[in-house]
Amino acid sequence: MLTLYLVCLVLGGILIGLSIFGGGDGDVDVAADGDIDMESGEMDGDSGEGVSAAARFLSMRNLVFFLAFFGLTGTLLSLLHASAFPALLTALVLGALAAYVVQRLMDYLRSSQSGSVPSLNTLAGAEARVVVGLAGTKPGKVEVQGGERTHQIVARIHDGATVDHVEVGDTVVVVRIQDGIALVAEKTYLA
Repeated sequence: MLTLYLVCLVLGGILIGLSIFGGGDGDVDVAADGDIDMESGEMDGDSGEGVSAAARFLSMRNLVFFLAFFGLTGTLLSLLHASAFPALLTALVLGALAAYVVQRLMDYLRSSQSGSVPSLNTLAGAEARVVVGLAGTKPGKVEVQGGERTHQIVARIHDGATVDHVEVGDTVVVVRIQDGIALVAEKTYLA
């Protein structure tokens, strides 16, 4: 078991180190995209919220923290010659607890003033660059500047648009945001 704990500790530790010292914002994009996709799903009532919460909890970030703390706890208990089953159980519980604490912290930061992303509704009227093509009712993705940040959000062609497809690299205008999805049209739409 010590080998398993050490592999989890090293892998989790490396990934946490890369996320801390890498300076990238990939985690934010993934989280935002996952939230948009889950919220725009067709589930109704509490089951949709439960699935969305479960998907957020089973994120890559939480898995990395689970691995790191599972590995750390298991390694320490193994080196202290603890019994195998209680050590495994403790490592599982502390790994899950670490993932839960990180998830709650991220939820708090998203909802607080200091960590919140400006409302997507403020992007209405802004020009956006297409990063994943749109055709008919098939969604794509656009990149739009909002304040000091660049947002990539799921997009669909607005019903009032005169175009029925938009290619990667084209510039469009965000007509409005509906349920977390940008409804876009040709640049001359709002002119």
